[in-house]
Amino acid sequence: MARSRTARTVIMGTLLMSTTLILADPRTEGGPGKVLTRDEIAEQHRWNLADLYADEAAWTADFEAAGKLLTEFKTHKDKIDSAARLATVLKQRDRLSLKLERVYAWAMLKHHEDTNEKNAQASYARASDLTHRYAEDTSWLIPNLLALPAETVTSWIDKTPELNVYRHWWDDIRRQRTHFRNTAEEELLALAAGMADGPSDAFSLFTNADLKFGTVKDEQGDEVELSPGRYNAAIYSADRRYRRDAFVGLHETYGKYANTLAALLSTQVKRDIFYAKSRNYGSALEASLGPNAIPVEVYEQLVAAINRHAPLLHRYAELRQRVLKLDELHAYDLYVPLVPEYAEKVPYEAGVGTILESLSILGEEYTTPMRRAFESRWVDVYETRNKRSGAYCMGCYSAHPYLLLNYAGTANDRSTVAHEMGHAMHSWFTQKTQPVIYGDYTIFCAEVASTVNEALLNDYLLKRATKDEERLQLINSSLEGIRTTVFRQTLFAEFEKTIHEMAERGEPLTPDALFRVYRGLYQKYYGPALVLDECLDAECLRIPHFYRNFYVYQYATSYCAATNIASRVLAGEDGAVEGLMKFLKAGSSDYSLNVLKLAGVDMSSPKPFEDTMKLFERRLDELERLLKGMGKL
Repeated sequence: MARSRTARTVIMGTLLMSTTLILADPRTEGGPGKVLTRDEIAEQHRWNLADLYADEAAWTADFEAAGKLLTEFKTHKDKIDSAARLATVLKQRDRLSLKLERVYAWAMLKHHEDTNEKNAQASYARASDLTHRYAEDTSWLIPNLLALPAETVTSWIDKTPELNVYRHWWDDIRRQRTHFRNTAEEELLALAAGMADGPSDAFSLFTNADLKFGTVKDEQGDEVELSPGRYNAAIYSADRRYRRDAFVGLHETYGKYANTLAALLSTQVKRDIFYAKSRNYGSALEASLGPNAIPVEVYEQLVAAINRHAPLLHRYAELRQRVLKLDELHAYDLYVPLVPEYAEKVPYEAGVGTILESLSILGEEYTTPMRRAFESRWVDVYETRNKRSGAYCMGCYSAHPYLLLNYAGTANDRSTVAHEMGHAMHSWFTQKTQPVIYGDYTIFCAEVASTVNEALLNDYLLKRATKDEERLQLINSSLEGIRTTVFRQTLFAEFEKTIHEMAERGEPLTPDALFRVYRGLYQKYYGPALVLDECLDAECLRIPHFYRNFYVYQYATSYCAATNIASRVLAGEDGAVEGLMKFLKAGSSDYSLNVLKLAGVDMSSPKPFEDTMKLFERRLDELERLLKGMGKL
């Protein structure tokens, strides 16, 4: 609902960064080399959590203080009767959210250093429980305000300097007033949150802990255990037999449990519909977009634009088949590089240097804090034993952002650093500019800054590439970025919209019904060149993002917004850099569409989507010319 710095926005921000990844877990895919312990990693490559708390005792003291603040906060319930009391309540909530964010950040980061460490597990569990308590114990605030005459609260804000900062926050609440319930009903909805997370929790436990995928023979012919991490590596393998076996093995396993997984997804959809109805929205889609003031038309416009340009993806699929010299193109052929990778190793410090150079176009105001982040141990760089896999950025308003990496020296790792540092700088500039109440940013805006960084890095590398193989890899990487982030995520978004509408009409979401929709979308998006294996149907049952309703479309919109911004920065357009900096500093001080307009992007128009499709077409033309010049077509 209304945007503010709450326990929920802290946690959702963290999940946002981590769920963008499809990287293999290095512990399952690593070679015979030993995985180092944290003590074996140089100090400058380990993040410094002392910037949050000196030790566990200091963390415990703040944890207990946060609990007391929360108890004290509840004493204001049903007592907001003056501007002074409202100012006290809101400032106390701001202090509480800051303390809770810091407590949660330390516990999560400490846990992710070594996920097997028992004390860290316990601290993380305690911090997570406290965030749930926060949601329950603060749920009375907005219903209390809405029970007052709107003009009374508006008058308090207008006439009280301490309250002026909360004007947009209050306007946002008033905009949504028909979607809030009374105090008792809001408390009941908050209490039900844990139960409502049941389908998602069950899906996560079942797919991550219980499912066993059997074994496959790897590229060397050795029998190895198949896992999601190994699958994510296998689909990039040049060994077609290996990637096919991994693809079939994984998806047939999900298919064996189609009834269970379809029931979980169906229940999740019913949950979304329940909350939409309970808050007086016309549909689950409207309920998901409404709190951030995103018109349903933006979602529909994205889907329509990408559908119009599906022939470009058909062309790319046909090109893949020709370059790979395949009789038939299957889904397990979509990720393998078109040519053997230009396997340049990128040491971390060299990668950092290249990133800083590529982003110098944004000016010293941008690169100075980024340099500080690299030099002041905001980043945990390398894989260590039991460290969480993947990469993410965790913002912390009262300290600074932290970045978790598992850097292995690949070109993709370098891009990941640029991406996550984009999140970090977005958080840094927002939190140094905005008051606490607006010190975060919506998910709709979150992936823009990170993707701008990747686009600027890719352009920098392309302009300096001296070998055809290197240019080919970079162009293919750009095409794959658009395929996987715009086309694929829009396919997912269209699937979500369709199955929610089916459920809203009372149609059962059986495995066959889900498979029929999913297969039809694959046919529409990829065209006749792609042969659809029967087991591909089960892919719709394994996507964790479907348990975060209407989330994935924002990957596509963010990519399109970032493409628009980066192209204007690279063209030297007057005001492009300044507009980007205004966007980075705006946080949630205005609605998402308005914040993006600061950067010169109007997401209510089709232009950003059309511009991205034009870029895809240009890259496709470049790829064909380069391949012909190299004698590969």
